[in-house]
Amino acid sequence: MPRKMLLFLLVALAQLAVPAWMLIGHERVRSEGEVFKFRTAPVDPRDPFRGEYVSLSFEAETGHWPLPHEDDASGARIHAYAVLAKDDDDFATITALVPERPTTGAYIPVEFMTWETDTIFNIRLPFDRYYLEEGDGPKTEALLATQWNDGVPTQPLPAYAVVRVLDGETVITDLIVDDKSIHEWLKEEPRTSPEPTSAPSGS
Repeated sequence: MPRKMLLFLLVALAQLAVPAWMLIGHERVRSEGEVFKFRTAPVDPRDPFRGEYVSLSFEAETGHWPLPHEDDASGARIHAYAVLAKDDDDFATITALVPERPTTGAYIPVEFMTWETDTIFNIRLPFDRYYLEEGDGPKTEALLATQWNDGVPTQPLPAYAVVRVLDGETVITDLIVDDKSIHEWLKEEPRTSPEPTSAPSGS
């Protein structure tokens, strides 16, 4: 076999191996990862639904945490690991931000978004999209659409993402809206006229 052809085949195999390995890792997180429930928060109302996914924001992204790096005050480093726990209602909380990858317990890498001299106020979690089947966007958007009450953004129904976490890797496995999977909502027929029920009308 010519050397150029052999090199081409090796490169092609390597390119195929990377997505296959990523897929294997993804499925391992889905099957073996610890389950955490992250409460959602109102998202930017300009366009939360884009294409095949809905953009998500989470309550856990806002808090007060000590700056974990000595050089963060100058903006030299803006990443850390969030140590995860669960509150009394079994929802995910972030107990600390640490500079090094923990050796025990559940954790995820995060990015700093807002901070001052010694305190971080906002972070970005490594997941902010939930992918949907084509055509499922409008109803999902209506369920999660941000509403404004006296200038304060609110979410019409309580919602949370079910996230599997394993060795810092994450996979969103479901989106629960008003204690019901988004997939159950999407199976329901849309209402032809508004009725006084708990199901949202999208307005």
